[in-house]
Amino acid sequence: MSRFLKSFHLAALSLGFLASAAAAFNLVIFSILYPQVTQLLAEGPNWQTYGVVAAINIIIIAFYQLFSVIALLAHLIIRKETSTILVAAIAVGIISGLMILGDITLLSDIGTEYEAGLQTRGEWWILFASYGLHILSLVLGIISLLRNLQRDPGTREPAYKDEVLFMSLHATGVICGALGLIGVTAGIFSSLNLWMIKRIAVVFGLLILSPYLVILAAWLFRRRLGEVNPGLDEKQFQDLASAGLWSWLASLMVSLVFFGLQLSPFSREGWNALWYPLLLFLSLGLFSSLSLRAYRCG
Repeated sequence: MSRFLKSFHLAALSLGFLASAAAAFNLVIFSILYPQVTQLLAEGPNWQTYGVVAAINIIIIAFYQLFSVIALLAHLIIRKETSTILVAAIAVGIISGLMILGDITLLSDIGTEYEAGLQTRGEWWILFASYGLHILSLVLGIISLLRNLQRDPGTREPAYKDEVLFMSLHATGVICGALGLIGVTAGIFSSLNLWMIKRIAVVFGLLILSPYLVILAAWLFRRRLGEVNPGLDEKQFQDLASAGLWSWLASLMVSLVFFGLQLSPFSREGWNALWYPLLLFLSLGLFSSLSLRAYRCG
């Protein structure tokens, strides 16, 4: 590992431990404020201090996400090494980093609605779920950074850069597909209003897809430049064709089951807004997992 890359990893790791403490402090602050705000109690004397501390902690978490994603992406590209946990750390890190903007918006909405005397339980639960994602990102990122620092460069032969991008693309697809299906399932069985489900589905859908779209753009850009090993190129297209066929057939079957459930007495209001996200993330997860399996077993 080069001195620059090692220094970047160490900086990101230091920020990771600091961001872990910041996330824990914010969860404590939110746990104190949640019952008071949702019960529309009078503003406490420490609320302004809580707001300043929470804002500083959010900035620390944002800097960690930026440094960790850049460090892990640099390791993947420069060292031409990939792994499931590395790809998961990058994917969840990108989503978590973008979610910080959502946290700021949610906190602003909570303050505005509290002053107007409105209920904010839905926004609070979304905020807590967002911090669950931040914590997952911290755990995956710190583990990946430590593994990269401890890895012996002579233990394995580096892969082709196109091969690394191809495997990372589909590993990211599996992770994004799984996260999307978890979100869709939560939306189906949630008690939120239909307008809120639609709003959340669009925003969170784009956030979850963002890591996959970033790596897909990088892979397509390399293919556009012609920087592809001919042997790998043919194998990749064979694997993509096979995975595309099976994922299409599986998606049709699941769509048929979902359509039947919509017509049954068990249908829920949110299903009409979530059928496309369900099909999208199911297809993405199946296609990526089958492509990855075919490539590794071939």
